[in-house]
Amino acid sequence: MNSAPHNISAITDISANIFALLIFILIMMLAAQERPVVRSEAGLVIDVEKDMAGIDRSPLGSDELFDLLYDRGERTASVKIDLFDQWIDVSVDGRTERFNSVESAVPRLRQIAASTRLPVGIYVFSHQFYRNVSDNLKVFGWSWRELSVPQALRDVRAWRGQGWSAGFSELIARPSNRGQFRIELARLLQSSADGNLSESRDGGGAASGHWRDTIVDNLVRWSRTVLDAIALFGGLIFVTWVEMRRSR
Repeated sequence: MNSAPHNISAITDISANIFALLIFILIMMLAAQERPVVRSEAGLVIDVEKDMAGIDRSPLGSDELFDLLYDRGERTASVKIDLFDQWIDVSVDGRTERFNSVESAVPRLRQIAASTRLPVGIYVFSHQFYRNVSDNLKVFGWSWRELSVPQALRDVRAWRGQGWSAGFSELIARPSNRGQFRIELARLLQSSADGNLSESRDGGGAASGHWRDTIVDNLVRWSRTVLDAIALFGGLIFVTWVEMRRSR
Protein backbone atom coordinates (compact mmCIF):
# COMPACT_ATOMS: atom_id res chain seq x y z
CA MET A 1 0.00 0.00 0.00
CA ASN A 2 1.39 3.40 -1.04
CA SER A 3 1.28 6.04 1.77
CA ALA A 4 2.52 8.97 -0.36
CA PRO A 5 -0.92 10.62 -0.75
CA HIS A 6 -1.41 10.51 3.02
CA ASN A 7 1.96 12.21 3.61
CA ILE A 8 1.21 14.87 1.01
CA SER A 9 -2.11 15.58 2.69
CA ALA A 10 -0.41 16.04 6.06
CA ILE A 11 2.18 18.38 4.55
CA THR A 12 -0.50 20.47 2.85
CA ASP A 13 -2.41 20.71 6.16
CA ILE A 14 0.69 21.98 7.95
CA SER A 15 1.47 24.44 5.12
CA ALA A 16 -2.09 25.76 5.11
CA ASN A 17 -2.06 26.27 8.89
CA ILE A 18 1.30 28.07 8.80
CA PHE A 19 0.18 30.30 5.96
CA ALA A 20 -3.10 31.06 7.74
CA LEU A 21 -1.09 32.04 10.83
CA LEU A 22 1.08 34.36 8.75
CA ILE A 23 -2.03 35.97 7.25
CA PHE A 24 -3.48 36.44 10.73
CA ILE A 25 -0.26 38.12 11.88
CA LEU A 26 -0.36 40.38 8.79
CA ILE A 27 -3.97 41.37 9.57
CA MET A 28 -3.02 42.18 13.16
CA MET A 29 -0.11 44.34 11.98
CA LEU A 30 -2.33 46.25 9.57
CA ALA A 31 -4.94 46.82 12.28
CA ALA A 32 -2.24 48.05 14.69
CA GLN A 33 -1.00 50.58 12.12
CA GLU A 34 -4.48 52.01 11.62
CA ARG A 35 -5.25 52.27 15.35
CA PRO A 36 -4.73 55.88 16.60
CA VAL A 37 -2.21 56.29 19.40
CA VAL A 38 -3.69 57.95 22.45
CA ARG A 39 -1.17 59.77 24.60
CA SER A 40 -1.98 60.73 28.11
CA GLU A 41 -0.11 63.87 28.97
CA ALA A 42 -0.64 65.78 32.15
CA GLY A 43 -1.87 69.28 31.44
CA LEU A 44 0.21 72.22 32.55
CA VAL A 45 -1.52 74.03 35.39
CA ILE A 46 -1.11 77.80 35.26
CA ASP A 47 -2.09 80.09 38.09
CA VAL A 48 -3.18 83.25 36.30
CA GLU A 49 -2.67 85.50 39.32
CA LYS A 50 0.81 84.17 40.20
CA ASP A 51 2.26 83.18 36.82
CA MET A 52 0.89 86.01 34.68
CA ALA A 53 0.78 89.75 35.14
CA GLY A 54 -1.34 92.17 33.18
CA ILE A 55 0.00 95.65 32.49
CA ASP A 56 -2.13 98.44 31.05
CA ARG A 57 -0.39 100.75 28.61
CA SER A 58 -1.93 103.35 26.34
CA PRO A 59 -0.93 102.67 22.72
CA LEU A 60 1.37 105.25 21.19
CA GLY A 61 0.46 107.05 18.01
CA SER A 62 2.65 107.05 14.92
CA ASP A 63 4.20 110.42 15.82
CA GLU A 64 4.98 109.24 19.35
CA LEU A 65 6.56 106.05 18.04
CA PHE A 66 8.67 108.12 15.65
CA ASP A 67 9.74 110.40 18.52
CA LEU A 68 10.72 107.40 20.59
CA LEU A 69 12.87 105.99 17.78
CA TYR A 70 14.36 109.42 17.13
CA ASP A 71 15.25 109.74 20.83
CA ARG A 72 17.16 106.48 20.55
CA GLY A 73 19.91 108.47 18.81
CA GLU A 74 23.18 108.55 20.72
CA ARG A 75 23.24 112.37 20.82
CA THR A 76 19.71 112.72 22.18
CA ALA A 77 19.49 113.70 25.84
CA SER A 78 17.47 110.79 27.22
CA VAL A 79 17.84 107.51 29.08
CA LYS A 80 17.57 104.49 26.79
CA ILE A 81 16.92 101.03 28.22
CA ASP A 82 17.15 98.09 25.83
CA LEU A 83 15.64 94.88 27.19
CA PHE A 84 17.06 91.72 25.66
CA ASP A 85 16.56 88.07 26.51
CA GLN A 86 19.78 87.69 28.50
CA TRP A 87 20.97 91.21 29.25
CA ILE A 88 19.96 94.85 29.73
CA ASP A 89 21.61 97.80 28.01
CA VAL A 90 21.38 101.23 29.69
CA SER A 91 22.50 104.19 27.59
CA VAL A 92 22.85 107.74 28.94
CA ASP A 93 25.14 110.66 28.06
CA GLY A 94 26.50 108.77 25.03
CA ARG A 95 27.64 105.81 27.17
CA THR A 96 26.15 102.32 27.13
CA GLU A 97 26.44 99.87 30.03
CA ARG A 98 25.41 96.22 29.88
CA PHE A 99 23.98 94.25 32.79
CA ASN A 100 23.25 90.52 32.94
CA SER A 101 20.48 90.76 35.55
CA VAL A 102 17.96 93.17 36.99
CA GLU A 103 19.75 93.07 40.35
CA SER A 104 22.94 94.40 38.79
CA ALA A 105 21.11 97.06 36.75
CA VAL A 106 18.93 98.48 39.56
CA PRO A 107 21.74 100.32 41.43
CA ARG A 108 22.79 102.10 38.25
CA LEU A 109 19.18 102.99 37.40
CA ARG A 110 18.66 104.32 40.93
CA GLN A 111 21.78 106.46 40.58
CA ILE A 112 20.58 107.89 37.27
CA ALA A 113 17.12 108.55 38.69
CA ALA A 114 18.61 110.44 41.62
CA SER A 115 20.87 112.63 39.48
CA THR A 116 18.72 113.51 36.47
CA ARG A 117 15.16 113.76 35.23
CA LEU A 118 15.80 112.98 31.60
CA PRO A 119 12.99 111.32 29.61
CA VAL A 120 13.16 107.54 29.65
CA GLY A 121 12.54 105.18 26.75
CA ILE A 122 12.31 101.41 27.04
CA TYR A 123 12.98 99.40 23.88
CA VAL A 124 11.72 95.85 24.27
CA PHE A 125 13.40 93.06 22.33
CA SER A 126 12.32 90.47 24.92
CA HIS A 127 9.97 90.56 27.93
CA GLN A 128 12.36 88.52 30.06
CA PHE A 129 13.27 91.46 32.36
CA TYR A 130 10.37 93.75 31.57
CA ARG A 131 8.26 93.26 34.68
CA ASN A 132 11.09 93.65 37.19
CA VAL A 133 12.55 96.68 35.42
CA SER A 134 9.18 98.44 35.15
CA ASP A 135 8.41 97.72 38.81
CA ASN A 136 11.70 99.33 39.86
CA LEU A 137 11.11 102.36 37.65
CA LYS A 138 7.78 102.86 39.41
CA VAL A 139 9.57 102.77 42.75
CA PHE A 140 11.98 105.46 41.48
CA GLY A 141 9.03 107.61 40.45
CA TRP A 142 10.02 107.50 36.79
CA SER A 143 7.55 107.76 33.94
CA TRP A 144 8.60 106.32 30.63
CA ARG A 145 7.58 105.49 27.11
CA GLU A 146 8.13 102.06 25.65
CA LEU A 147 8.31 100.38 22.29
CA SER A 148 8.32 96.75 21.19
CA VAL A 149 11.08 96.89 18.58
CA PRO A 150 9.68 95.93 15.17
CA GLN A 151 11.31 93.08 13.30
CA ALA A 152 12.38 95.47 10.55
CA LEU A 153 14.78 97.20 12.96
CA ARG A 154 16.25 94.04 14.47
CA ASP A 155 19.46 92.28 13.51
CA VAL A 156 18.22 89.12 11.80
CA ARG A 157 21.72 87.61 12.00
CA ALA A 158 21.76 87.81 15.79
CA TRP A 159 20.32 85.09 18.00
CA ARG A 160 16.52 85.54 18.03
CA GLY A 161 16.88 89.06 16.68
CA GLN A 162 18.55 90.31 19.86
CA GLY A 163 20.06 93.53 18.61
CA TRP A 164 19.51 96.60 16.45
CA SER A 165 19.91 96.17 12.73
CA ALA A 166 23.06 97.50 11.11
CA GLY A 167 21.09 100.11 9.18
CA PHE A 168 19.33 101.49 12.26
CA SER A 169 22.55 101.41 14.29
CA GLU A 170 24.23 103.57 11.65
CA LEU A 171 21.21 105.88 11.55
CA ILE A 172 21.20 106.62 15.29
CA ALA A 173 24.99 106.93 15.42
CA ARG A 174 25.25 109.86 12.99
CA PRO A 175 23.75 113.30 13.53
CA SER A 176 20.56 114.06 11.61
CA ASN A 177 17.57 116.33 11.88
CA ARG A 178 14.06 114.99 12.33
CA GLY A 179 13.14 115.29 8.65
CA GLN A 180 16.24 113.44 7.49
CA PHE A 181 15.75 110.81 10.17
CA ARG A 182 12.15 110.23 9.09
CA ILE A 183 13.23 109.70 5.47
CA GLU A 184 16.00 107.26 6.40
CA LEU A 185 13.73 105.38 8.81
CA ALA A 186 11.06 104.98 6.13
CA ARG A 187 13.73 103.67 3.75
CA LEU A 188 14.83 101.05 6.30
CA LEU A 189 11.26 99.92 6.92
CA GLN A 190 10.51 99.75 3.19
CA SER A 191 13.65 97.74 2.42
CA SER A 192 12.73 95.30 5.16
CA ALA A 193 9.21 94.96 3.73
CA ASP A 194 10.67 94.24 0.27
CA GLY A 195 12.94 91.60 1.81
CA ASN A 196 10.00 89.94 3.55
CA LEU A 197 8.10 89.89 0.24
CA SER A 198 11.04 88.17 -1.45
CA GLU A 199 11.21 85.62 1.38
CA SER A 200 7.47 85.04 1.00
CA ARG A 201 7.93 84.25 -2.68
CA ASP A 202 10.79 81.89 -1.92
CA GLY A 203 8.65 80.35 0.77
CA GLY A 204 5.93 79.74 -1.84
CA GLY A 205 8.40 77.63 -3.85
CA ALA A 206 9.33 75.74 -0.73
CA ALA A 207 5.66 75.16 0.03
CA SER A 208 5.15 73.86 -3.52
CA GLY A 209 8.09 71.48 -3.07
CA HIS A 210 6.64 70.34 0.24
CA TRP A 211 3.27 69.76 -1.48
CA ARG A 212 4.98 67.58 -4.09
CA ASP A 213 6.78 65.64 -1.36
CA THR A 214 3.46 65.07 0.38
CA ILE A 215 1.93 63.64 -2.82
CA VAL A 216 4.88 61.26 -3.22
CA ASP A 217 4.55 60.14 0.39
CA ASN A 218 0.83 59.51 -0.11
CA LEU A 219 1.48 57.48 -3.27
CA VAL A 220 4.10 55.37 -1.49
CA ARG A 221 1.74 54.75 1.43
CA TRP A 222 -1.16 53.78 -0.82
CA SER A 223 1.07 51.53 -2.90
CA ARG A 224 2.15 49.72 0.24
CA THR A 225 -1.48 49.34 1.28
CA VAL A 226 -2.38 47.91 -2.13
CA LEU A 227 0.54 45.47 -1.98
CA ASP A 228 -0.51 44.37 1.50
CA ALA A 229 -4.09 43.83 0.25
CA ILE A 230 -2.82 41.84 -2.76
CA ALA A 231 -0.71 39.67 -0.47
CA LEU A 232 -3.71 39.11 1.81
CA PHE A 233 -6.06 38.11 -1.02
CA GLY A 234 -3.34 36.01 -2.60
CA GLY A 235 -2.93 34.14 0.66
CA LEU A 236 -6.66 33.55 0.89
CA ILE A 237 -6.76 32.29 -2.66
CA PHE A 238 -3.83 29.97 -1.94
CA VAL A 239 -5.50 28.57 1.19
CA THR A 240 -8.74 28.05 -0.77
CA TRP A 241 -6.83 26.26 -3.51
CA VAL A 242 -5.10 24.00 -0.95
CA GLU A 243 -8.44 23.16 0.68
CA MET A 244 -9.94 22.37 -2.70
CA ARG A 245 -7.01 20.08 -3.47
CA ARG A 246 -7.53 18.29 -0.16
CA SER A 247 -11.21 17.77 -0.83
CA ARG A 248 -10.40 16.22 -4.20
